[in-house]
Amino acid sequence: MLCDTFPKLVSICGGWLLHKTSGGGGQRKLLVIPPDSDGYNGNQLKSVSGNGKSTLYIVPLQKKLDTTPLPSDAKELENMPKAQCSVCSEMFPLQCLPMHIKECKDDHVILFTSTDEELERSPEADNSNSFLTEKTAECPVCKNTFDSDIIEIHASDCGLRSGDILNSISGKVDETNTFSICVSRTDIFIRGMQQWQRQKKSSPKSRLKVTFFGEAGIDTGALRKEFLTEMLAEIERRLFICGADKRGKNPLYCVNSVDRNYFRSAGEIMAVSLAQGGPPPAFMREWCFRYLCSGDYDSIQVSTSDVTDLEFSLLIEKINNSTDDLSDLTDEILNCGYTGEVSLEKKNHIIRAIVLHSTLRVIPMLDQLRKGLQLYDLLRVMERHPDLCLPLFVPGEHDDKVDAAFILENCHPSLSERGSVRYNKEMNVMNFFQDFLQEMEDSGVL
Repeated sequence: MLCDTFPKLVSICGGWLLHKTSGGGGQRKLLVIPPDSDGYNGNQLKSVSGNGKSTLYIVPLQKKLDTTPLPSDAKELENMPKAQCSVCSEMFPLQCLPMHIKECKDDHVILFTSTDEELERSPEADNSNSFLTEKTAECPVCKNTFDSDIIEIHASDCGLRSGDILNSISGKVDETNTFSICVSRTDIFIRGMQQWQRQKKSSPKSRLKVTFFGEAGIDTGALRKEFLTEMLAEIERRLFICGADKRGKNPLYCVNSVDRNYFRSAGEIMAVSLAQGGPPPAFMREWCFRYLCSGDYDSIQVSTSDVTDLEFSLLIEKINNSTDDLSDLTDEILNCGYTGEVSLEKKNHIIRAIVLHSTLRVIPMLDQLRKGLQLYDLLRVMERHPDLCLPLFVPGEHDDKVDAAFILENCHPSLSERGSVRYNKEMNVMNFFQDFLQEMEDSGVL
């Protein structure tokens, strides 16, 4: 399979091994992955890569791997989707097209410049040159500069982790303005929601500034974090309901909360908390998170364990424990939307109808929550990287092991100006610290 996917491996003689690294940047050593007695297998690669979260590297043992790009007409690219270059009218694979566009534009810019002395510039030529002007943009994850034509493709493949997700949306906070909230600690949920919705002078995209009634003090970050922590705790308590297994919560079915736009404000507060140093809203059930990412209920799998409403949970328990007939439960079953025969033979169909009724009726709450999560383009990030965002919304052990990458991911050093001598020394210190942590992890200390 590897040779079919990477045809250049076919010509490699002398063998090769897979290597891995646990994340991070700077000076890092690749660690060899020893094959099992029967070679590499799917279970082994799934385990060492953290279910595909870590990048694996193919390292030939005796020969160098050819890394020259394939031509656009290579056999390996025949089945890839193609598009036409609007400048030279040639067909290129979509993955190769961004780099070709850059080179093609550069060639035409040189051509236009050389003919300016001979030809009189026309309005069409001016428009063409303005279109061909090279533009660059900075990747919000790795902070490297790329051509504007390929920045989106690079960003989608850049080595993201949960911490990188937070850094990427944090960079979209409007630091020039403030979103001021003045609340009382008494009934902070109602007062906070009212102040949040009444604020008209600025957008929640701005830096949040919090003041508590009757308390003196300037918000330098601590008050903001305290407010977000208490608000998320109240949102979890008032707008979500937990099941018996304690594996996350479903939205509470409450039409009044939807009518008051509480769920939309809750989504905005969740996004602000993630972007501005607050705690993550890690209290939802996984099916709720999957729906927030896709917005498509048909693709979501739900089961009886996802029913958190006590009334429906007791009804399902009564049906499971029933041995005679279900005549006493007919009214309750019909109220859940089930229209078939009420009998023990249809027990599975009845329970499935109750599960769907319990989850489908909270879809309007989740839809309103999705609107709030559009802040900082967080919803788009969730759609592109659902597995990376999962630990931010769903409780449980999701790659929370404290290792070298985890420590570095949570380090936020205050560095000097980029390019200065002090900045270079500080980066060297961080690189040495990274190597030290990696050595501790390799030795088993971490």
